Amino acid sequence: MGKKPVIVSLKVARPCVVSAFENQVDAIVANFGVQDHAIFEIVTGDTEPSGLLPMQMPANMKTVEEQKEDVPYDLICHIDTEGNAYDFAFGLNWAGVIHDERTEKYSR
Repeated sequence: MGKKPVIVSLKVARPCVVSAFENQVDAIVANFGVQDHAIFEIVTGDTEPSGLLPMQMPANMKTVEEQKEDVPYDLICHIDTEGNAYDFAFGLNWAGVIHDERTEKYSR
């Protein structure tokens, strides 16, 4: 891609291992089945992202394989190249990590 930014729009139905590609892209936009128009509004900067992860994203396949399906918060979360943990209720907006009443309520 040369100097062009690489943005991944990831339709998430269940936790996935983003460490396989995260260090090779400029941005990851997670979506949960929204219309393409909504994704383009985020990517073009017309709308500020505001969503939070409704699940943990595992660091690697080993943590997926060791996870107990009926135990919450029992996996090691992915840490991105900026040091952010992809944990339940994590999200980014243009200013950085989202800290609001939702993250106060839902973060551990």
